[in-house]
Amino acid sequence: MNFIEFLSPVIRRKNQFVLTFLLVSLLSYGGTQFIPVVKKTTIYFSVKPLSSETEGTQAFSLDPSESASKIAEMISGWAKNPGFRQEILETSQIEISSFKKKLTARKQNRMNVFWTLKLYGKEIKHTEKLTQALLAVFEKHFKEFNENNAAQYGISHPSVFKETQVIPVSWIVVAIVFLSFFVSFCGVYLQESLSQTVSFLTQVKRVFSKSSILRISQKLGSHDEKLLEQFILTFVSPRFIATFKSANDHFSLASAQDIDFENDTPILLVKLGETTTVELENLKAIYGKKVGVIVFER
Repeated sequence: MNFIEFLSPVIRRKNQFVLTFLLVSLLSYGGTQFIPVVKKTTIYFSVKPLSSETEGTQAFSLDPSESASKIAEMISGWAKNPGFRQEILETSQIEISSFKKKLTARKQNRMNVFWTLKLYGKEIKHTEKLTQALLAVFEKHFKEFNENNAAQYGISHPSVFKETQVIPVSWIVVAIVFLSFFVSFCGVYLQESLSQTVSFLTQVKRVFSKSSILRISQKLGSHDEKLLEQFILTFVSPRFIATFKSANDHFSLASAQDIDFENDTPILLVKLGETTTVELENLKAIYGKKVGVIVFER
């Protein structure tokens, strides 16, 4: 099967393809209007050990950078603490749904910590309050941590960065076009597959592998009459057998009872996208190999 034959269902049903493409594009574009704007706030600071001596010994036993790395890792874990998150909300006096998914923290380069707060749509107006509440709760917990430990640690002044994240228009256009093409293609092929119609010439050749097959690429009614006549004249007493309804408007058809199996040659009229595979197999069982096949591809 070549590429052109693979596209034949789309070519036959181009109106359906175009309508589906436009419909999916419009629905997809409408759906993008419900994608909320995202406000991302990043709070960055570094953890550092403070040199102090207790009773003549160093306050921390580990290498300074290693100890700071462990503290940074511990601090980043606070974002997963439900109590810590709830304290932020209570301090800000704001209710945020699924807050645990919107607040994250991670350690970077041993001593650096990044806190990230993502708010969506109508929640964006609470960005400043939540940021201040986060800093206040963090400083409180960090102070309590230092009070309960002989080794003292400090943090750099937090740097706060805010940015609004919007999906680029070019990305949206590419996604809509890709989705529309995909759904339109699948719709055409799925329709023919579920209705068990013959979609490709190879399916006809598979059933009638020993029979002569004439391909008509033009639409029924606009086909080359001379070519059709030349093909028919190669058979003895040809009789047309239709496998699709519109054949009645263009050919003089014979019924199964009218066929003389000894002297007549059945000429099967097949239309891709309308003739069913079951009908082809049944005709093969009835008439065997002594048939001619005319395939209308559009």
